[in-house]
Amino acid sequence: MAMNGVYDKLADILVTAPTGSPAMKTPEFIEILRLQYTPEEAGLAVQVGLAGGKLDEISEKTGIEKGNLKKMLNTMADKGTMWIDPGVEDPAYRAAGLVLMGITETCSWGNVKFPWTVQLNKLWNKFKYTWIKEGLTPMMGPMTPVWPAAAALPGDALPSENILEVIKENDHWSVSPCPCRLWRWLDEPGRHCNHLLETCIHAGDLSRWTVEHGLARQITCDEAIEILRKCEEDGLVHTVDPHYAVCNCCNDCCIAMIGRDIGLTHLMVPTAFVARSDEETCTACKTCAKRCPVEAIEVDEFADVDRDLCIGCGVCVVGCQTKSMRLERRPEAEQIPAPAPSEVDLDAFPGMGKH
Repeated sequence: MAMNGVYDKLADILVTAPTGSPAMKTPEFIEILRLQYTPEEAGLAVQVGLAGGKLDEISEKTGIEKGNLKKMLNTMADKGTMWIDPGVEDPAYRAAGLVLMGITETCSWGNVKFPWTVQLNKLWNKFKYTWIKEGLTPMMGPMTPVWPAAAALPGDALPSENILEVIKENDHWSVSPCPCRLWRWLDEPGRHCNHLLETCIHAGDLSRWTVEHGLARQITCDEAIEILRKCEEDGLVHTVDPHYAVCNCCNDCCIAMIGRDIGLTHLMVPTAFVARSDEETCTACKTCAKRCPVEAIEVDEFADVDRDLCIGCGVCVVGCQTKSMRLERRPEAEQIPAPAPSEVDLDAFPGMGKH
């Protein structure tokens, strides 16, 4: 494979996966790939593909001797560009896609790990608007579930709706810096948000993979729960799926929230709850409105919640000193179901556990 076209071929694979589009294939995106992959690694990623295979298959396909091939694949995994089934004697290998164990996240998960990491994160921060407009905007409807803050849950909440209970169902946990925030912190010093940075929680096989390849710090379940509690206090919104990963999002940096704020994407699936204020005890302090990540609250004599805008995250409830804000269950007619696993192309998301 000619090296001068290998990045084009890799880009073609990545931009045609879910959350991508051919319009994302710009000179800026190619430059990102040049930083994350050597020409040899890009060529190998193209041959392995998102579907992947076992070492013997890949060796036969590429003509690379198995010992050398394994070293190359492990080097790529250390850079976050190759998934390797963790803890398996004969693992499957898969090239990383864009998200959910994708190159948008792994470039930051190890913090500033390589000489090119700062430049790479700066490029992603600049490119994110192209990604939002061209890759995420054409997607069909919400696909990222929001989880209510555990501290805000009402009495009728089920254990399956409590993120602190669900995270316990795993057997391995780790944490990394939030990619969206690290991009902006490195690219826009002085303009970045002041939220917590080490908030990207991994669980199960994804956690094992990140720890094995130096992309995360292993933690206990109790530590994961404590991080989630601190994120709630900090006004961050729990998203994704605690069976394998939890993002803790802010509206300053989060891709899904930025896309929503500028009117281009609506990727977030609201929870089964909605916020409501108690008019009699509300002191109109406006703390809830300041904390609300989607500007769903207006305050005059008391806080008034726009049910159509509210995503049920409970951030306002956690911050309410007078306990005037609460979450209540939405009528089923108002709830938006998260996409079923069968509706998601798992071959493009190696970290989701399809192994």
